[in-house]
Amino acid sequence: MTTLRWRLGALLAPVLLPLLLLVLILLGAAPPEPAAPARARMRVVFLNALGIGGGFSRQFRGAMHAAAHDLGIELIDIDVGHWPGQILEQARQAVSGPDKPDYLITSIHRGIGARVLEVAEQAQVPVFVVNSGLALEERARFGGPREHFTWWVGQMVPDDVGAGERLVRLLIDAAQARRRSLERGPVEGPVRLIAIEGQWGDTSAKQRHLGLRQALSGEKDAELLQSVTAAWQREESRRKTFLLLRRYPELEVIWAANDDLAMGAVQALEEAGRRPGEDVQVGGIDWTPEALQAVREGKLVTSLGGHFLEGAWALVLLYDHHQGRDFASERLDWRTAFLPATRANAAGYLEVLARPDWEAFDFRAFSKAVNPRLTHYDFSLQALFAQRHRRMDPNGNP
Repeated sequence: MTTLRWRLGALLAPVLLPLLLLVLILLGAAPPEPAAPARARMRVVFLNALGIGGGFSRQFRGAMHAAAHDLGIELIDIDVGHWPGQILEQARQAVSGPDKPDYLITSIHRGIGARVLEVAEQAQVPVFVVNSGLALEERARFGGPREHFTWWVGQMVPDDVGAGERLVRLLIDAAQARRRSLERGPVEGPVRLIAIEGQWGDTSAKQRHLGLRQALSGEKDAELLQSVTAAWQREESRRKTFLLLRRYPELEVIWAANDDLAMGAVQALEEAGRRPGEDVQVGGIDWTPEALQAVREGKLVTSLGGHFLEGAWALVLLYDHHQGRDFASERLDWRTAFLPATRANAAGYLEVLARPDWEAFDFRAFSKAVNPRLTHYDFSLQALFAQRHRRMDPNGNP
C-alpha cells in the first residue's frame, strides 16, 4: 500500500503543484520567490567617479582595495560616467536585483547627490558618501546622514573649503617671501594671482572656490586677476594658463584646485620661459606623486592632501557597522583635514606614495570589531605610516 501511495504521489505531483500555485494566485497570494544564495562575505559596491588614470584616483583605489582585502570584504569597483543621467542609471543598476550589495559607497558629483541617495533609499541599501558630498543647497534641504535619507548611514568628506583657503594663504606667503628676497627690495601693491578651478558642477570644486573667496575677502595684500575653470583636465589647465600669462604677465601666484591643474600650469610656465617656484608661485591639492616631486624640486610651493584614504576608512567603518558596532557612537559626518606637503617633508610622503605597497599595511588594526579594546577611531596618516616605521630595521631597511 505504501508503494502504491508513493507511485500515485509521484504521478500526481506534476499536475497538483501547478494547480496549487494557480489557486494561490487566484486567492491573492504571490508565489514564493526563490531564496537568494547565501553570501559568504560582506559585499560592497563602490561607484567610482574619481577617474581612472589620475594619480589621486590610483592612490584612493589602491588603499581601498587593500583595506577590503584585509577585512575580507568583496569590493566591486565600478567606474561611473561623467553625465548625470549615466551616473544615476549606474547607481540604479548597482542596487537592483535579488543580489543587492550590503553597502554602497559613492561620491556625489554633477549636482545629482539627492537623487543618488533616493535610489539607495528606495532599494533599502545602506549608502556611505566619500570624497565629495551634497551641494550646500541640498545639504540645507535634506540635512546629513540618517536624517531625511535614513539609509544614508554616514559620510567622510574632505574639508575642501579649508583647503581652498589654506592654499591661498600659503601661496601669498610664498610670493611675499619672494618679493622680500629680491635685491631691488619689496614690490609695491598686492600679490597678483589667477585661479584654475575644477568642474564647476562638483561640490569639491565649489567648496574649494568658496575657500579661495573667503581667504581673499578683505585681503588687501592680494588681488585675484581672473578665475577660469579647467574641469579637472591637465591639458585644459596648461592651455588656459598659457593664455592668461600673456594677458597678465605681472601675475605672481597660480592657485590650482587640484594637482593635475597645478602641473598643467607648471608646464605652461616652462613653455612661456617662466620659472615656476621662482617667478610664479604655484600650488595644488591631492598629493599626487608627480606633484610631491615638484614640491621637492621647488616647482610647487605645496600640495595639500591626505584625503585619498577616505575609501579605506569608509570600509573600516562599514565593516564594524556590519558586525554590529555602529560608528554612530562617535559620529556620522567625518571630515578629513588636509595637510600641506612642503619642500621639507615632501620626500617622506613621496617615499610612501610613489610606489605604494598598500598590502603591507594592516587596516584591520583600525577596526573596533576586530579590536574590541579600541575606544575611538584613529584615522590619521601618522597612525597608518607608523606601521611602516615599526616594520623597518634600525638601518631603515624594510
